[in-house]
Amino acid sequence: MNHQYGINPRPMRLTAVALAIFSATAYGDGYNLNQANRDNLKQADWECKRCTSSAGTSGFIGINLASNDGEDSHFGNVTGTDEDGVVAGLEADIYHKTDSGYQTRFMANKLGYDSGSAQVATGHRGQYGIRAGYRSIALYDSNSAMSPYSLQNNQWRLPAQWQAAATTNQMADLTNSAVSVDLKTKRERYSLGADYTGSSYQTALDYQHETREGNRLASAALLTNSTHLPQRIDDSTDNFKAKFYLTGDNWLAGINAELSQYKNDEQSLYWQSAFLPTFGSAYFGQSAVAPDNKAYRLSGNSQFSSGSQQILMHIGFVRMTQDEPFLPATINGPSPALPQDNLDGQVDMMEMKLNYSSRIGRSLSLRASYDYRERDNKTDFSSYPQVITDSYYSGDATPAEYDRTRQLANIAAKYRFSRSIYADLGYEYDHNTYSDLDRQNLKEATVYGKVNYRISSQWLLWLKASNGARSGSDYQAVTSTNSLSNPLLRKSYLADRKRQHYGLYASYNADSFGISSNLHWNLDDYHDTLIGLTEVESQGYSLSGHYAINEQIILNAFINQDWRDSDQAGSSNFGSPTWYATTEEESTILGAGIHYANLLDKKLNLGLDYSYADGQSDTQVSQGLKSPYGDYFSTKHNVNAFADYQFSESIGLRFDWIYEQYEDADWANQGLTMDAIPNVLSFGDVSHDYSAHYFGLTLRYQL
Repeated sequence: MNHQYGINPRPMRLTAVALAIFSATAYGDGYNLNQANRDNLKQADWECKRCTSSAGTSGFIGINLASNDGEDSHFGNVTGTDEDGVVAGLEADIYHKTDSGYQTRFMANKLGYDSGSAQVATGHRGQYGIRAGYRSIALYDSNSAMSPYSLQNNQWRLPAQWQAAATTNQMADLTNSAVSVDLKTKRERYSLGADYTGSSYQTALDYQHETREGNRLASAALLTNSTHLPQRIDDSTDNFKAKFYLTGDNWLAGINAELSQYKNDEQSLYWQSAFLPTFGSAYFGQSAVAPDNKAYRLSGNSQFSSGSQQILMHIGFVRMTQDEPFLPATINGPSPALPQDNLDGQVDMMEMKLNYSSRIGRSLSLRASYDYRERDNKTDFSSYPQVITDSYYSGDATPAEYDRTRQLANIAAKYRFSRSIYADLGYEYDHNTYSDLDRQNLKEATVYGKVNYRISSQWLLWLKASNGARSGSDYQAVTSTNSLSNPLLRKSYLADRKRQHYGLYASYNADSFGISSNLHWNLDDYHDTLIGLTEVESQGYSLSGHYAINEQIILNAFINQDWRDSDQAGSSNFGSPTWYATTEEESTILGAGIHYANLLDKKLNLGLDYSYADGQSDTQVSQGLKSPYGDYFSTKHNVNAFADYQFSESIGLRFDWIYEQYEDADWANQGLTMDAIPNVLSFGDVSHDYSAHYFGLTLRYQL
């Protein structure tokens, strides 16, 4: 739970900024107020004649009733529920304070919906706080997926009368057996925490339990045949955090400890094949799912300041383990022997950070940082049998360790020429060492800068630019795989690259009017790549503004557009480039709104907001002839309106209306039927095209 709902305003996670703020207060020895001699003071003369105590209870509590009329569950990502008919929820923000300073706050937002939350916190500011929270988060993918499968004893089974066939169009029972499947996930998160602050220390404990349930799309393959399955999600994660910090004159130091444990109630993805076996007797398949695992983290933070200088230090250690029993290598035919019963996996991570900042005079300030991270896979890997799509044994192989060491150094200076102009320049060096990748070393150097110019008290203008280059050791394609890469291929995250970025920003703010804008341009040039991504260019702009016509009417509007073009080259003969692809992407987001307050003797508030979002991608492949891909886009119109009427000092009523028109298309499954691809049993077309309304009514009681 965030502390905005709690009693103690200090954040639980001590980032560099938090450390700086937390240690900014120094205690002067002998000058504390509680040491002052107050015997002869006439405190009665200090009494505030017009001050009143803020003790008491304030806030509101409300009941919300809402209804969706949309048939597509995707609309639930906007409203927080996909239930048919009426759904009820609780809205609240209640605050209670006593004369002695104890405070309690309870907040709720759509509690009872699939996506809702509630928080309660109590305690004494600056001394202790106790808090508890609940939050549910739902993600709706599709309710139009079609499948003949049903879950029986944690196995995906076909109907009893099912007759397997060589191709999907020969499956006589497919149409009659298919039923709709909901692809959605719901998270429920429970949290509990407490903190205590003493004169020179602070300690805190936090616990969080999160569960997930639902279905997601999974692909299951047996040799040349593939099937879409609604893979079950049923897992939980527990997190426990503790911290203890000491503070003194110009210093702070403490430790953080964290334990995380993941448990998956699903043991495997097991399915009955709808196809006749290509060869052998593979009528069933099984694949692994995410295993149970644990992670431990221990870290220390410290800060020291003296005058205009400040040093922040951090050191951390993480250990991740996994020892779940292995599934058999295959369930089809004799299973090759595994070298051990479980992975007994262990990955250790070490991190160290050092930040230094100093102000030299009134105009110049310097800062420097060094960040070291090391990932060490200590798992004792053996040689494991490789089974192709749970069908046949293809030899043994030893997994890769993928160790990594990263060092990031940064130095920068800020110089103020005048009260209205300053410049900020910096240099960053990023060095990585890998194992089991196509390059063992990678280094990138970047120079960046910013010029800020405050033209007047209303106008602000600033320009930002950066230029970087990445290179590394000799490129040697990994050979420890059955699928060898083209030796000319350069993977984009490892390839040599030149990167440029420029941005121009401006803003104007007056009493009743404000506007802000920015322009940006980026270029990634993979200048040494023959096969792979060769260039990415992007540019865009944004513009937003607001205008208060008077105390009652406020207007706002915004627009954002971005364009991204990328080029890549490929080869169909494992040699030089034989085809080229260009992808052009465009996104547009715009909106406008009006809020009208204090109508009908200041009892009625009205609001209306409209937004439009459009994203599309066009890909064209050239190999002698140009072959464009099909449609790939999404478009959304959204209208959000409300009317809030206060019948009396304690009773209010709010009406909400949301209208959304949404459409998307993916050329890969547009117009797709379950039997359209002979060797793929798909969910069919799971794209969206709907218009839907949400109506909500909230009765609110003001305390």
